[in-house]
Parts: sequence; structure tokens; C-alpha cells
Amino acid sequence: MPTDFARYNDGTFNPPRLRVQHSLWSLRNLPMNAPVEWTLEEKFQRVKAAGFEAVECWLSGTDEREHKEALDAAGLRLVLGHHPHTLDDVHQTVQRAVRLGADFVFAQPLDPYWPLPEAVAFLREARKIAAENGVVYFIETHRNNIPETLNQALALVELMPEICFTADLSHFVVVGEFYGWKEERAVERMAPVLERTYHAHGRISNGEQVQVDVGDGSGPTAQFFVTLWATAMHFWLKEAQPGDVFPFASELGPPRYAITTPDGKEFSDRWEQSLVMKRLAEQAWAKAQSGDIS
Repeated sequence: MPTDFARYNDGTFNPPRLRVQHSLWSLRNLPMNAPVEWTLEEKFQRVKAAGFEAVECWLSGTDEREHKEALDAAGLRLVLGHHPHTLDDVHQTVQRAVRLGADFVFAQPLDPYWPLPEAVAFLREARKIAAENGVVYFIETHRNNIPETLNQALALVELMPEICFTADLSHFVVVGEFYGWKEERAVERMAPVLERTYHAHGRISNGEQVQVDVGDGSGPTAQFFVTLWATAMHFWLKEAQPGDVFPFASELGPPRYAITTPDGKEFSDRWEQSLVMKRLAEQAWAKAQSGDIS
């Protein structure tokens, strides 16, 4: 069990490693535009066969058993996400994590209109609740919560330097309208967040839409994100200990995140793109290990 609750550690003496996982939300309405959706069991079997090791789920008392049993049957680990507005919300999700043996919890807390000093008090108490129950707890960078924008995240870091982020950088990129140009100094500006990133979500924005199809991932938009992720991983590796795990989740949302034609059909295959996200995460990890993060 981790002692500082800043990192997810699997309790082994293995070298620090990348773990690629999938989002349950991203598996909705698959296969693409098909009349019949994959069953939960089929989804998890495909996730496992593709080399993912865990699934990120947002669960309730009515569906937690079904999902945990399906994950166990597929040989997949569980990660929990939630959007807490009260400390009671935190207590409930932390207790669910303990009950189900989830590896850690990530939160999209509050809303972006909270005064930051009040938000910091909430986040510190939430992290304390989790730590008292032996649960690692990360704060996600995400629209419609704290922190929503890069500027808000940087202000939050000033007030709470010990914060541990789940970095979904697509939100910073679309809100800040970054295009990956050198003159934007994106890595430099995001550095205080990247230095505190312990978990990442794989979605790519082109600075105009929050989620775009990147083909095989070799183009400049995808490679801009590879640089951002590799930088975060490089920082993480500097203090990594045996058993430490850097979780990276392929998280491509269904409509309305996914762009559709006027008849509501998707034209980008999210399952195939999720496999691209996995390959890009592995590319970023290789760059971080080599120190080549330019």
C-alpha cells in the first residue's frame, strides 16, 4: 500500500512502469453506428485482448456489482471516477473504492465558479478522507469543474502545491486555443501542471474541437500531445520508486463529444482511435524514458 498517497503503486518491487487503461464511457455505442451494441462482457473482453489492463468506471450502488464481476471475469482492474460537489460525495466514492478494491479514484470536483481558497479547502479535505481510507486520490483538469482552465490550474497550484493531477490536457488546449505552435510555449506554460501529473487521459484537441480523429497518430496535432504527455511522464519518472505505476487512459467520448453527421452517425471509429491513443501513450513513455521529450 502506498505511504504518501501521491502516486498509484501496485505494491510490487517492479520497476516504475506505464499502465494503459480504457474508459467505460468511451465504450458506449460501440461498435460504430451498429444496430446492436456490444454487451458489457464483450466490451471488456475486447479491452483485455487489446492489451489494456484496467477500466475507468463511474459507478453507483445499482450497477457496481455487475461491473465489478464483469471486470474480474475479464481479468481487468478497476479505477473509479466521480464528480463530487460535497464531502459526502467523496465519502461515498472512497467507500466504494475500498469495497470494490479499486486501484485509485480521480475526481472532477465542484464547478469552475468556486472561489479558489474554498476549493482548496475542499480538495485538501477530500484527499484526507481518501488517504485515511488508504485510497490514492487525483484531481482532474477538466471543463466545468476545478480546475477548468490552465490559468485556474496554475492559480490552484500556487495555493495547493501538493496537488496531484489527472491530466486531461484536451480541455486546456481547446479552452486556450493551443495549436501546438512553438511560439505558444505550451510545455513551458503547462509545466507546473505536468510536474504534478500522476495519471493522464488520452483525448486530443486541435485547439478548436475538444476531440478529433488523428488518423494513425503521426500528424502534428497528435505529436504535440505526445510531447505534452512525454513531458509529464519524464517529470513523474524523476522520483518514481519500485512499484509505481503511471496510468494512462484512452478516453474518447461518445456523442456529443464525438462529432457526428447531421443524422447523428459518428464518422470516426472511436474503438480504432482508442487503439491509436494506446500506441501514442507508449510512444510518449519511450520518449520520457529516453529523455528525448522535445
